[in-house]
Amino acid sequence: MRLSEWIHDDLKEVQAILALVSDESAEEMVRAILAAQRVYVLGLGRSGLILRMFAMRLMQIGLNAHVVGDATTPAIGKGDLLLTLSGSGRTETVVAMARKAKSYGAQVLAITSNPATPLAELADMTLIAPARSVKIDVTAPTRLPLANALEQAMAIVLDCIGAMLAERCGQDNAAMMHRHANLE
Repeated sequence: MRLSEWIHDDLKEVQAILALVSDESAEEMVRAILAAQRVYVLGLGRSGLILRMFAMRLMQIGLNAHVVGDATTPAIGKGDLLLTLSGSGRTETVVAMARKAKSYGAQVLAITSNPATPLAELADMTLIAPARSVKIDVTAPTRLPLANALEQAMAIVLDCIGAMLAERCGQDNAAMMHRHANLE
């Protein structure tokens, strides 16, 4: 197959997922982030990389964001939000850490593909991107490797939520450039 055909198939799969993401869930996520004293992000593998990008955007907006597991990440507690991403909603480490964050009084927001998963059921709020996960069902209909379409959809959703947050915080590109890394 040619590259242009792969791109067409990729965009078709990603658009199908994005069309099912709830505006109400996105609004709830924006409100939760703005209400939190600090936002912690937690995901493993490619999901973790997507959340690292999102944490960077939160910092550029001027919000207090941390990546779970980094050496400089402070203790989580009441008033904080743990934002998790697991396509399957069953990643054991993520579920265990979400449970632990709740034990310290933090709220948990789960981004996943299915509300009937351990992570979604444990969370205080969810953002669901309905897509069958090949990690649960290897026959899930996708031409892309593993969870590519879902991961790309989540990156787009989080980029757009970042834009919503920037707008609500009155942060344009010029303002955010003042917080952009300058030791590059």
